[in-house]
Amino acid sequence: MSEIKQPGHTISEQRAKLLRVAIYICVAVQVLLWLGLFFYIAQHSNPKGDGMEWVAIMPASLILVIGVAPALAFRREGRLLPVGVLLACVGVVTQHRFVS
Repeated sequence: MSEIKQPGHTISEQRAKLLRVAIYICVAVQVLLWLGLFFYIAQHSNPKGDGMEWVAIMPASLILVIGVAPALAFRREGRLLPVGVLLACVGVVTQHRFVS
């Protein structure tokens, strides 16, 4: 089994692959939650109203960017993969709490 060697830390390629898959799954869940919120608001907004329902998209988008961007950036470095998975999971939980 080969290992990714970095100063002070080694991680097996199999573990790195699993952590990358976990990041991809968490990112996909976050994007799907954001899209679900978008379509929910589109279907339930008042067509003759002032459109204030759409204000919720901005904080949801901010949560999406904060949860996705660092996780995708950390997926390249073997030693930062656990941090990326943690950030992606926190993003999923935050996005779910916001949407619910």
